[in-house]
Amino acid sequence: MAKVRTSKGSAGMARGFARLQHEFGTPPPDPATATIPPGWTFFQGNWWQWSGTQWAYAPAGPPQVRPAVSDVRPFVATEVYNKVGVLAGMALVSGALAALLRLPLGVAMVFILAALVIGLVGIFTPRHAAVLAPVYAVLEGAALGSLSRVLEAQTHGVVALSIIGTGAIFLGTLLAYRTGLVRVRRRFVTITVVAGWGLLAVMLGVMMGINVPGLGPDATRIVVFGILYLLVATMDLFVDFEMVARAERAGVTAEGEWYAAFLIMFAVVMVYLALLRILGRR
Repeated sequence: MAKVRTSKGSAGMARGFARLQHEFGTPPPDPATATIPPGWTFFQGNWWQWSGTQWAYAPAGPPQVRPAVSDVRPFVATEVYNKVGVLAGMALVSGALAALLRLPLGVAMVFILAALVIGLVGIFTPRHAAVLAPVYAVLEGAALGSLSRVLEAQTHGVVALSIIGTGAIFLGTLLAYRTGLVRVRRRFVTITVVAGWGLLAVMLGVMMGINVPGLGPDATRIVVFGILYLLVATMDLFVDFEMVARAERAGVTAEGEWYAAFLIMFAVVMVYLALLRILGRR
């Protein structure tokens, strides 16, 4: 079998999808007993699909011969987005309480570090996402609530506008993806990953005192930590939506929904932080 092309996408989404499929995937069909439909073959322990010009690696196997599952609820994209809504609601409540209690910024930093640790642990332990995702949402919400209170005192109305903008961007990107207005292909995912690493490098440069040519320090921070950050966060949302769609098509079980929602929350937080920076001009 010559001229083989994989369809995993780039590294970022491939890892997220691979974890979903590995931890929550249903067993692939048994090629010894299954009726293999036209355009499919089982070669060297893997399923392959004929695209018309070449064989493409398809680890989930042909859907026509996937075994029926009666006692396990399947992964549903709509349920993932419902869980994102639950996590966002928890973050909002936690943030509101932190703002009302006027927690010191030192305490907020503790929450930020704790949320970072929980986030890193959650990425590599998908089975615990149902517990870790709500914990992350509460901690991150408290940290953002404390930060938002300070920025609100400096720029009135910035928090409300950032919350509204975050919801609008999330729903807008989801609508654009589900209607096919934006199609996430291999190149799109690759560009998103490269842009993310590039942004990280630029952010480090700005923190070291380097400014965008022609711009002062304040304008540079708005461009890098605001506009570019928002652009990458929005692209991340599209990539996450594609990961959810692939997981649904692959027959992943419902246990994976919390993990997918967990990953999406990272991008949602990025969007909110970027809008705070842009609207607050900080």
